[in-house]
Amino acid sequence: MNNHRNSSFFNNRTGIFLLMAWMTLMPWFSTLTLSFLALQYEELIRSFTSLQWMCFFSMSVMSMGLAITPTTFISLVCGYFLSYYAIVPVILSYQLASLVGYGLAQKMDNHTLVWVEQKFPKSAPIFSNVERRQWMTTFLARISPALPFGLMNVVLAVSGVRFGPFFLGGLIGMLPRTLFFIWLGAQAPILIEAVQTNDYLGLFVVLSIAGIFGLFYILKPKT
Repeated sequence: MNNHRNSSFFNNRTGIFLLMAWMTLMPWFSTLTLSFLALQYEELIRSFTSLQWMCFFSMSVMSMGLAITPTTFISLVCGYFLSYYAIVPVILSYQLASLVGYGLAQKMDNHTLVWVEQKFPKSAPIFSNVERRQWMTTFLARISPALPFGLMNVVLAVSGVRFGPFFLGGLIGMLPRTLFFIWLGAQAPILIEAVQTNDYLGLFVVLSIAGIFGLFYILKPKT
């Protein structure tokens, strides 16, 4: 049993590093690729039927859940093409994608938390704080656009956050930024402006700092 556990891909330093690198870098790569394709086929996308949009959102559930596409990009582009009609399907897709990530993280966990605490003993109080403050932790992890969606799915699941706080706390936390990016996309006169806009970078920074600082404050070990 110990040999099996120690040989697990996700229970060694290299495996965890590669997983985190994928979930951090892949969304940026996909954003560049999908932005190019969206600009090239803008007219075709505008002619999508309801069925085609349903297929798009179904695929986005898996792509966001597997940390391939970033959630902010999906909401921005959907806001541009669908305006405020995108709100319900985007929120539903986000929640389903979070469940995909949560479920996969739990299946591949295999004592990952125990391994991390053994290798990095100072992390134990942090995970303990996560377990005690699950609702606030999930809320702050979701409200910050700077914290990768897929990465947070894994971190929260592996840290022992229960399904209720993960699902409902995540929903409340992601609503402000989701609605903001849908609105931003709906306001853009051309797609390239929606994708590249820096007009509201200040709000992005404020939400990011608030989420990260809040997490640091509530999770830091007490001295």
